[in-house]
Amino acid sequence: MISAKQWNPSDFVGGRDCLDFANTVDWTGSPTPNDVLQEYRDLLGWCAAAGLIRSGQAKTLRRLARAEPEAATQVLRRARELRRALRGLFVSWADGESPRKADLDGLNDLLARAPARLSVRWRKGDYDWARPEHRSLEMLLWPVTWSAADLLTHGDPVRLKRCADDGCSWFFYDASRNRSRRWCSMSTCGNRAKAQRHYQRTKVTRTRV
Repeated sequence: MISAKQWNPSDFVGGRDCLDFANTVDWTGSPTPNDVLQEYRDLLGWCAAAGLIRSGQAKTLRRLARAEPEAATQVLRRARELRRALRGLFVSWADGESPRKADLDGLNDLLARAPARLSVRWRKGDYDWARPEHRSLEMLLWPVTWSAADLLTHGDPVRLKRCADDGCSWFFYDASRNRSRRWCSMSTCGNRAKAQRHYQRTKVTRTRV
């Protein structure tokens, strides 16, 4: 087992790898946020579930992390720093504000450490950048930084949104035609909001009676 957490499709609703990575901390608007990246193996498991690495690469990195635990801990620290920087960049971009220098520097520092993407491949019915073959514990962060750079340079900030549930605040890229999407997922936050509205209507009706 790569990670103790069992990932499912509802963990990947952002529409971009970098947004799903930013969403690896839950309920940032609540008093008790939940960080699902507690160990390097959590980061490794997330990347495998997101399709950012192949099973063979995951096995190699798992062995490498066991052999170099201190290095793996450093990569986890960088992952959290990257996530914090990305969340700051996404908030400022969506709000039409200038980014914090520290956030932009955080992304650029990791971009400078990542290798160049030099070839294009056909993957799952679409074109994608081919990822270089390396055996580095930090390679898990490379596709996330590339995704963030692509989004910030070619995406539409109007379509970058946060879940309408104030407690959730997950990011997603609204690809709907009329940009009407409000929730990270209708099966979670959307249904919860629907249930709350129903409860409030029922409560008012009972009060009137």
